[in-house]
Amino acid sequence: MSLTFFLPLSTYPDPTPKGSLLHAFDMAATLGGEVTALVHEVDIADVRNILADALIDVSGMTAAAEARSHSAGQALIGELEHLAHRFQIGLTVRSARTRPEAAAELLAIEARTFDCSLLMPMAASDEQMSIAEAVLFGSGGPTWVFPEAEATAHLASAAIAWDGGRAAARAVRDGLPVLSMVQHVTILCATDDKPVEPASVGALHDYLRHHDITAEIHLFSRSERPIGEALQQAAIDRGAGLLVMGAYGHSRIREFVLGGATRTVLANRRLPIFMSH
Repeated sequence: MSLTFFLPLSTYPDPTPKGSLLHAFDMAATLGGEVTALVHEVDIADVRNILADALIDVSGMTAAAEARSHSAGQALIGELEHLAHRFQIGLTVRSARTRPEAAAELLAIEARTFDCSLLMPMAASDEQMSIAEAVLFGSGGPTWVFPEAEATAHLASAAIAWDGGRAAARAVRDGLPVLSMVQHVTILCATDDKPVEPASVGALHDYLRHHDITAEIHLFSRSERPIGEALQQAAIDRGAGLLVMGAYGHSRIREFVLGGATRTVLANRRLPIFMSH
């Protein structure tokens, strides 16, 4: 069965870096699947103000921003087609044009009918972070979070961030098709973060073995580092090209408050991360 991957791409205020797309297509081709990319172009509200136009040409600035967004979208589409041909992978490209504030909800809804989503690196702006949060928590499925182009990415070895919680368990279940392809799996447990019951670690080890996945257990200390940073470093130290972890967050009225590990890996990605909420 071929997997379906959803790839949301931004063009405003900063376009998705083209160089980061290589990891996504490489992983999708390795896992055997097809990519549907949705390129979001910005539609800025029309401001009718004679005085503002006279002073700073608001209409002209709006038109220029929309033109830059469209141009960036066309460049991204060209790169998508190039990579699809290079990796011999099925590709569907669609475009959508909305207000900036509507992008997050649009992309989360679109992601709900795919096996998983592919999130590229993005600027640390409110708009870009809202898109990442919306896809992670609103798609209802797992999400791949990719680093910049120069980071390590492979399936020879993978690490699982385990704390015995619901989100971590969901990530492991969702990640079974990927973990079954990995040659070496390490279960990572921080000894100085939240308490982890040894019985839950053993149960995870047995669960993976039941699915013919051999794993070793590695305990590490986060020390004074943020847990997301410590997890990524521990994974890299074990030779992992992929980290499987739960996405943590809770709603506060209509916004998400990210857990510490989730916030860190979204802001500073050092290897591909398979996340599930």
